[in-house]
Amino acid sequence: MPLFQLLRHHMMENRRGLALLALLAGLSNTLVLATINAATEVVGDREELLRFAVLFGIAILVFVIVQHRLMYLVSSNVERTIREYRTGLFETIRGVGLAQVESVSRSELFACISRELRIVGNSVPPLVVAMQAVVLVFCSLIYMAWLSMTAFLLWVSCTVVGMMIHFACAKTIQLQLAEAYVKENELVTHVNDLIDGIKEVKMSQARGAELAEAFGSLAHGLSGHRVTIMMLYSRAFVLSQVTFFLLTGLMVFIVPVLSPTFIKVVVMTTTSSLFLIGPVSSIISALPNFANANASAKSILSLKTRLLALESERFPQSAPFGGFETLRLDHLFYQHRHASGEGGFVVGPINLTVQRGQVVFLTGGNGSGKTTMIRLLTGLYRPDRGAVRLDGGVIDASNLLAYRDLFATVFADNHLFKELYGMGPIDQDYADRLFDILEMGHKSRIEDRRFTNVNLSGGQRKRLALIAALLERKPIYVFDEWAADQDPYFREKFYRTILPMLRAEGVTVIAITHDDKYFDTADIHLHMEDGRLQIVRDAAMPMPALDSVR
Repeated sequence: MPLFQLLRHHMMENRRGLALLALLAGLSNTLVLATINAATEVVGDREELLRFAVLFGIAILVFVIVQHRLMYLVSSNVERTIREYRTGLFETIRGVGLAQVESVSRSELFACISRELRIVGNSVPPLVVAMQAVVLVFCSLIYMAWLSMTAFLLWVSCTVVGMMIHFACAKTIQLQLAEAYVKENELVTHVNDLIDGIKEVKMSQARGAELAEAFGSLAHGLSGHRVTIMMLYSRAFVLSQVTFFLLTGLMVFIVPVLSPTFIKVVVMTTTSSLFLIGPVSSIISALPNFANANASAKSILSLKTRLLALESERFPQSAPFGGFETLRLDHLFYQHRHASGEGGFVVGPINLTVQRGQVVFLTGGNGSGKTTMIRLLTGLYRPDRGAVRLDGGVIDASNLLAYRDLFATVFADNHLFKELYGMGPIDQDYADRLFDILEMGHKSRIEDRRFTNVNLSGGQRKRLALIAALLERKPIYVFDEWAADQDPYFREKFYRTILPMLRAEGVTVIAITHDDKYFDTADIHLHMEDGRLQIVRDAAMPMPALDSVR
């Protein structure tokens, strides 16, 4: 079954301990029942009765200790499995190629990391209790033939007491669950950061590693919180059972002393009834939990299998590039693929040379291949043919991560991270200057490497994204239609203030734009059409030229 397949790894590691605790739990329950039955035979012998009373107390103590330990061991193993699946899914997405990431259903991923794994975790206490209940039912069924009105009344009284204990504990459990759900929402926020900002994560090893570390820390804290909830479930169950045990002991050890006419068969019937009602209820209530948990486990395993089948990007670490002088795209060719695997739109071949410090504008209609070209340029897509060369050296799997670290980006669908993951100490003077230029100081600021406010309009969020990118102080900046979300005033600032400032710093800028009013600010004007690249204007060339293979 999917649920057992999901949990079996850690459960198998501790199978001997779990089996021993389960056996001791069953034996302690059986000992309680056997002690009560034996005591009813010697109600007139006070010395024997005392001996059985001591044995009865020992049996209850063993049950409490074993049950507590069993629930803790099971809960810890299950939560460790859940934590590993959460961080594993997170790391798998981080390591999959961008083209493959875009094919993953976001809602399915969110559901598996949050809701489905939560359902599996919540199913553990009732399922453990239900398995133990099977043993108790087996031991108690032989007494059911002697049901009577006395047994019925005792059932009602014990049920009322058990319900009172359950509702008293349920309030605390609900509060703990509410806190757990808050933490899970924070997990979803981190997952949103990974999915929405996957390009930015892939463009910075430090950002990706720190984001993963933050997610792992939160997942670990949630795991401990869940264990606490499981122990509350365990406490509620133990208190309910102990209540039944004490009421049963009261009938056996106290009532006969106060009422000599008490009939032995009634005691036996009541004992079997008390032992049966709890286990039967546990088994019945666990069936929906098991069905839900099994369905959730099936969804989780299915998603994991499909993710593992995707192309991984686990490239080796390499020494960072100190900078560059020339970046060349050499006969790049890329073909999009449909979900069926059939070939789609073709981009290329593309030939382009960019020198350090140049400002390059890229224009083209929708669907012309601009975004694909930028993803090839930044290493987010790997070409089917051709090569990206940096100062003559080929960019391949051995140095791709270091190459991506040369870029700071603001994509058209850019994800704004509230926390500046992967960024070292902030140059506060430079940050203040950028906030002044983009006039965002009254809307947000940076404290402890975090924007104090990101709940802003689309244009304002893009300005914060630009500030975050510029603070990275990278040698190459890529801006994908950044000015499209800005009013004319800030559009003017971008082209007449920001770009000249970057050029003066020797930074290379590659920007997708349609603002023909500002084409004079670029050193090179490129145009994409039907997947092919044309050089419209190059300041270093005497006349327009075509730098693509037709």
